[in-house]
Amino acid sequence: MKLGFIFDVVMLRDENNDYYDINFNNKLWEDRYLPIFDRMIVATRVKDMKNSDIQKRKGYTIANGEKVQMKPIADYEKVTDVFFRRRKIYKALQEVIEQCDCVIIRLPSPLGNLACNMCRKLNKKYAIEMVACAWDGYRYHGHWAGKIVAPYMLWQTKKQCRLAKRAVYVTNQFLQKRYPTSGITTNASNVMIHEPTAEILEQRIEKIKQEKQDYVLGLIGTLTLQSKGQKVALQALKILVKKYPTIKIELLGAGDKTLLMNQAQKLGITENVCFKGTLPSGIEVLKWMDTLDILLIPSFQEGLPRALIEAMSRGCPAVGAKTGGIPELIREDVIHNPGDAVKLAQDIEKIIENKEFAMQLAKENFENCKDYTKEKLDQRRSEFWQDFANECK
Repeated sequence: MKLGFIFDVVMLRDENNDYYDINFNNKLWEDRYLPIFDRMIVATRVKDMKNSDIQKRKGYTIANGEKVQMKPIADYEKVTDVFFRRRKIYKALQEVIEQCDCVIIRLPSPLGNLACNMCRKLNKKYAIEMVACAWDGYRYHGHWAGKIVAPYMLWQTKKQCRLAKRAVYVTNQFLQKRYPTSGITTNASNVMIHEPTAEILEQRIEKIKQEKQDYVLGLIGTLTLQSKGQKVALQALKILVKKYPTIKIELLGAGDKTLLMNQAQKLGITENVCFKGTLPSGIEVLKWMDTLDILLIPSFQEGLPRALIEAMSRGCPAVGAKTGGIPELIREDVIHNPGDAVKLAQDIEKIIENKEFAMQLAKENFENCKDYTKEKLDQRRSEFWQDFANECK
């Protein structure tokens, strides 16, 4: 059985016609979809680069394989192309969908909306993976066009979820309430952690007990997306530096760091900000999290943040915004309203000053993450996709 997988990221393609991405790689296909489906056609946006330049980027691994064919949507380079090149994009999607027995479509995305429409037109069975809030994502994207597109994307995404006969949500409640469906559903985060050992929590507790001044905060997110809240984190850091002059924040993520560097300079905290670039997903990110004192998730838009669950599996105290599925993961007294740098700084200071509170957060996070282990999520997801495959035979 041939599966079509349609989503909306920019993959890198080299001169050998191989494709690369950080998260959407051949290992993901082999672990999650190929045990159930025989072959895959993956359709998304593509950017051409020399292989030598791709290899310089940390974390990028090959996405195509023996059972995975990549189908770039060549005429789709930016969101506005969905309107101005709609006919060409629609035709490219039709070519992909017609070759497949069934289709999985990731939402929210303009490309995904078109794919849902095409599947219904062709009477092709499809399912949705609902991974984020359309309104929050486009409203806080950071570009003026996002604010214009946000109401349309909210309406379209609600419509596609309502019409879908099968949907996977990454949250337990948030996305289900905002984008309901009458179809068959399950919830499964995109996180991939294994059952954490007691030793990890013991090491975290010892780390918290240590007397220190050089506190390290961490934040993960593409540097060019304002929706990840890096600017809010820097504003909070400015407040904290007055009391903790050696505190620093490490920003992990790809993208141009110029705007954030300029903001740090204006705030007078350049020496307290470290840009870490990217790391391969998995063990390297977890090792980095072990060096942090607190993980920050000050996002304006989230589904169920994988980084937060990964940090929880390391017993790392975390603070976050009242956004998406974040309140499903951490306690209310370490949550701030999106954009509230003052409350964010207060939450961080409370953890620094109160070791008992920090240890309590570490233990709670460590226990709560066990609901999101790879073993549990894989079983739930596998049963869902197996039922879907059976329907499509």
